[in-house]
Order: sequence, then structure tokens, then C-alpha cells
Amino acid sequence: MSLLKDVRALPRTARTLLLLGALNNVGSGLVLPFLAVYVHQVNGLGLGTAMNAVSVTAVAAVVAGLNAGRLIDRIGARRTAAVHMMLSAVGVTGYAVSGEVWQFLLSAAVWGLGLGGSPAWNTLLAGSVPASSHPVVFGFNFTLTNAALGIGGLLGGALASTAEPLSFRLLYGANALSYLGIGLAVLAVGGLGADRAEGAGRADGAADRAGAPGGGYRQVLAHGPFVLLLVLATALYFSSYGQLESGFPAFLLTSTDAGASGIAVLFAVNTGAVILSQLVLHERIKRWRHVRTVALAAAAWSASWLVVLAATGVGEGLQLAVLIGGMVLFACAETLYAAGMPSLVNSMATPALRGRFNAAYSTATSVGFVTGPLAAGSLVGGGTGTAFVAGLTGLCAAVAVVLLLAAGALGRAASTPDERAVAPTTPSHPAVEAAAVTEAGAGAETAESAKTAEPVEAVAAAGAAGSSEAGRPTTAAGLTEAIEAAGPVAEEVVRG
Repeated sequence: MSLLKDVRALPRTARTLLLLGALNNVGSGLVLPFLAVYVHQVNGLGLGTAMNAVSVTAVAAVVAGLNAGRLIDRIGARRTAAVHMMLSAVGVTGYAVSGEVWQFLLSAAVWGLGLGGSPAWNTLLAGSVPASSHPVVFGFNFTLTNAALGIGGLLGGALASTAEPLSFRLLYGANALSYLGIGLAVLAVGGLGADRAEGAGRADGAADRAGAPGGGYRQVLAHGPFVLLLVLATALYFSSYGQLESGFPAFLLTSTDAGASGIAVLFAVNTGAVILSQLVLHERIKRWRHVRTVALAAAAWSASWLVVLAATGVGEGLQLAVLIGGMVLFACAETLYAAGMPSLVNSMATPALRGRFNAAYSTATSVGFVTGPLAAGSLVGGGTGTAFVAGLTGLCAAVAVVLLLAAGALGRAASTPDERAVAPTTPSHPAVEAAAVTEAGAGAETAESAKTAEPVEAVAAAGAAGSSEAGRPTTAAGLTEAIEAAGPVAEEVVRG
């Protein structure tokens, strides 16, 4: 099988990183579906406390993520990843022993600070392989993340019981141990990368001496094509991952006959389709340029929302079948995005600022991931669900169009020496090829210096939340948040 062959051909560093990430996500999956149940039913603190905990975690993760980008560039992704894993372990341990509202909120804040280190994940993945292998390593990581979270969720579901509150505390304790174990492995396992990118310390030192400690991020935000990419990524996260466990089920509950059992079937279909689509699309994704891959993802998301809209107009007997078709399209879009967007981001990043590039991207996607459920709760719960889903359809289509129109500029901004080496395998517009030839002379010095630089560190640090680009940002709490906002009907499903 081509995918497995390509994975086996990855450097040992990359394969070790993928394994550590998968083990960590099994631990995260143990508790992923249960925050609302644990806080509301087991501890009797109400859904509001669970929602507040989710919000505190999200805010803390965004704040910590920006600082993590700077740390990655200064002290290295390996050390940054280890520190944030330890913070996550402390936060989850807090959940295991909490019984009061303030204790849960404090634990949520510490956990969010730990999850803010997720930019280290993409930084490490990108540094573990040449640019030509980015779609392979990012795509396979996405598939592993989904599989690992699913395995953890099944194990957690088999062990957790509201009749035995201790079972939930033990699961959170096991998740804390997984964070701690992976964090120690990051520090202990040799050969997983240098402690920082070549020239990163000098770049930061120059910024500090100039009295501009934020100069690194100013350089990132002065990168016009990358800023455009951040805007588009925010829009896509808002209309896709930000709705998967909020607006999507809330719309189904209020506008279709799918019900809770139908929603469960659709999410099971999604998990299977993600894995199968990776196998089917792998060879094509390797050949396509990253911009094209992301544009196709946006188009597939637009088509999936259109199919969901169409399901409201068919009979009850066919409705679930139509919705399954829409979920398969959604899964294909996830696979395309997971391989294409991180590859595109890291192809634009300079070695000395790779951490900040990934942190800026993580922050942008977090904005979309957080605001998506808020908008869904307000609009779907307010009776304008159909118009909201139509808007999501149009937004995804607009992103696809913008990506295609800006493909030349984005492609030139992402032209690394590694990508030029494999460019003949992918059809290109003549103007883009001519621009690449023109830039070849100017890039020769950069290419030469890159030969002497160590790759950015590679090791794992990823949780299941946040826009852990590490993979899919799956949080069952996001579903609970939107369902609560959507109204009493949805809340009954959660209680059931």
C-alpha cells in the first residue's frame, strides 16, 4: 500500500514523533467526550461550569500559543513541547481531584496553558522531514490522531460510569500520566532534533537589542501572502471544525429528523471516511501543490454543507442517507486540509521564525474554532439555522475562489528549494514557473546556508484540543456548548 510504504520511508525521527503523538492522543481520547458529564452529572456543578471551563481553556491556550511560538524560536521546539506537556499533565490532574467550581476553572486555565504549546507539534513535524514529504507526514498524523482519539474514546466509554465517580477521576489521572510520559520521552529520547533552529537565537537577540521583543511576530505579520492565508484559515475553521460538534448537530436536531441516534451514526461515518479518504487521496495529495489541495478542501466543505441543506428537503426515509453523503464529503475535506494547509504554512516559514509562523497559524484557527460555536448557538438556536448553513456554504466556496485567484502569489511565497526540486511532478502555470526561475538566483545563498543548518527539532507535543493542528480539534465540550445555546431540545439530547 502506497501510504504505508511512504510512512515506512520517513526518517526515524518522524516515525518516532508520529508514534508519540498517537500514544498521547489515546490518553486524551479517554476523557474527550466526558467533560460535561463529569462536571455536570458527576460533580453536580451544572453545564454552565463546564462551558466556562471550556472558555477558560480556549483563552489560555490562545495566550500561551503566541508565547510558545517565541519560545520555540528561542529555546527550541523540543524543550517548549516538554514544558507544555508538563503543564497539561498538571491541568488534567487538577480535573481529576477537583470538586468545586473555582478548582475546575483553575485546572482549565492550567490545561489551556499546556495546550497552547501545540504549535510545537507542527514545527517538529515540519522539521522532521524534507518539504517534499510534508503532505505525507501531516496527512498521516491527521489519520493517526483520529484513530487514536477514537480508541481512547472507546476505552473511556467502556470504563466510565456515572454510578462510579471514581472511574472518571481515574480516567483523568490516566490522561495526566500520558501527558507526563510523553513529555519525559520528549526530553529523554535521543536523536529527535536540535534544541533550536539555526539562527533563531541571533534573530531574537537582534530584536531584543533593538528594543523590539515583538519584532519576530512583526516580521511574520509583514508577510503579505501568509497574512492572507491566516484570514482564509480562520474562515475555514469557523465554517468547518468550528461547526462539526456545534452548529452541525444543533442544525440536525432543529431542522431534520436525524435525532441523537442519527447523529451518532454520522460521526461514526466521519471517522471511517477520514481514514478511507486518506488511503484514496494520498497519491493525489502528494502530487498536487499545497494551494490546490487547500482550495479543493474548501470546495468539498462547501459541497458538504450544500448536501446538508438538501437533506432538509427530502423525506425522512432518505434523509439519513443524504446526510451520510454530506459527512463523507466533510471527511474528504478534512483529509485534504490536514495535509495541505500545514504544509503550505511551513513552506512559507523561515527556519529562524518557524515557531512563530506555526503559532500565528494556530492562533488564527483557534479564533475560528471558538467563534464558530458561538455563532452557531446564536443563529441556529434563534431559528435561522437554514440561513446560517447557507452562509457556511457560501463562505467555504468564497475561500476556494480566493485561493485559486491567489494561487500564483501563494505559490511563489511558498517556493522553498525542496519544493522546486519536486515541482516537475505537479502541473504549474507558466507564469509561476517563470517566477520560480527568476527567484532561483536570489535564493541560491539561502539554499546553501540551509545545507549547514540543523532541521528544526522533531518530537511530539499535542493534545486533543484546541486547533491542535496536530490534527483535528475534536472537543465534545464544543458540542455541549452549542447545544446549550441552541435550546432545550438539544439540551435534552445531552442529558440523554
